[in-house]
Amino acid sequence: PINMKLSPFFSSIGNLIKKLEASGLGGVSLFNRFYQPDIDIDGMRLQHSLTPTTSADALLAMRWIAILHGRVDCSLSATGGVHTGDDVIKLLLAGADVVHVCHSVLHNGPEHITTLLGALESWMEAHEFSDIGDFRGRMDQSSVLDPSDYERLNYIRVIQAAAEKGSVWR
Repeated sequence: PINMKLSPFFSSIGNLIKKLEASGLGGVSLFNRFYQPDIDIDGMRLQHSLTPTTSADALLAMRWIAILHGRVDCSLSATGGVHTGDDVIKLLLAGADVVHVCHSVLHNGPEHITTLLGALESWMEAHEFSDIGDFRGRMDQSSVLDPSDYERLNYIRVIQAAAEKGSVWR
C-alpha cells in the first residue's frame, strides 16, 4: 500500500525502483516537481511563485513510464502536466496505472475530471477499446517499432531533424 513520489534526478531510476520494490514498495509516482525561485532583475530580489504546469511537463514521466512498464512489478503513476484527455491517454498508452491531476482541476474546477474522463471514454470508443487494460502499455518501449526512440538516440534524431529544417545552429 506504499507509494513513493520520485525525483527525476536519480542517475539510475530503474535500479532504484527495483531496490525499492525489493523492500516492499507497491508503487512509484513519476515525478516530483520542485518549485524554483526566480529573480526579479529590477528589484534584485528573489520571487517565489507557483508556475503552472503545461502538457509538455508530462512528457518526462511518459518516457520513463514507457521504459519501465513491463520491467518493474510495482504500480507506475504519472504526476505533473496532465491537462487534457490526450495527456491521460498518452500516459496510459505508455503504461501508467494511475494518472494524477492537480493544476488543471484547481484551475478548471472539479468538473474538469468529468471532461478528462469523457475524452478518455470517447477515445476508447473511437478505437474500439472496452477496458483500459486493453491498451495500457501499448506504446511502451518494448511495443514500439523502434525502442531507441525512448532513449538518448531520439535526442540526436530530434536535433538532426531540426538541423535539416534549418532551425538549429550550424
